[in-house]
Amino acid sequence: MIFGWRRRKKRRRGWAVAGGLLLLAVLVLGPRPQAEAPQPALALALLGKTIVIDAGHGGFDPGAIGAGGVLEKDVNLAISQRVAALLRQVGATVVETRTADEALAESKRADIYRRVEIAEQCQAELFITIQANSIPQQQYRGAQVFYAAGSTEGQGLSESIQQSLGQVLQNTTRQAKSIENIYVVNKLAIPSIVVECGFLSNPEEEALLADSRYQQLTAYAIFLGIVSYYSEQPVAVSSEP
Repeated sequence: MIFGWRRRKKRRRGWAVAGGLLLLAVLVLGPRPQAEAPQPALALALLGKTIVIDAGHGGFDPGAIGAGGVLEKDVNLAISQRVAALLRQVGATVVETRTADEALAESKRADIYRRVEIAEQCQAELFITIQANSIPQQQYRGAQVFYAAGSTEGQGLSESIQQSLGQVLQNTTRQAKSIENIYVVNKLAIPSIVVECGFLSNPEEEALLADSRYQQLTAYAIFLGIVSYYSEQPVAVSSEP
């Protein structure tokens, strides 16, 4: 990890986040634009990138259940579908592990293995699993992003999304954090991260996570973080006439 690289990255990422926030009012709060009109720079950054968006849990596996009865699998799917839609608008190739309330296999273990297989089969460049947190204590809240320990690219992607979540949602000061013993994060060679969108165990945040407007804001924050990450990557330019 080179500190100079991190400083340069932070300055450039700040520009990308600021530019993306200008689109937020249109994409989230106002009429949706035509996909090709206002976003040429974003399309250049993501054009042709293959990204797996994984809605955690599903089917027989509800995930966490909030005090008000909100199911994690439903929140995960709603946010994942919104992230996928935003990415497709700017030219990314998006593979969703699920688009309905269903598991990918008959057991939890096989379900997790299948998610990794999907990413490997489509030769994805990023794997992003959308989750919601829950613990016995009700006072904790805030979205947080996790990456595999030792993954420099995973850390960069996580920090981009974490910064964006903080700026867009304005209700979390959490920092991206490394994590171990998570199969979908550690198994894949590509940058693979977990986005915990908030705490269903917190009644106020549970209500937010169930709200479609907040789901869209969260999805946009994740999308913007991905854009910021790719804005740091070299863009291949064809030499053909």
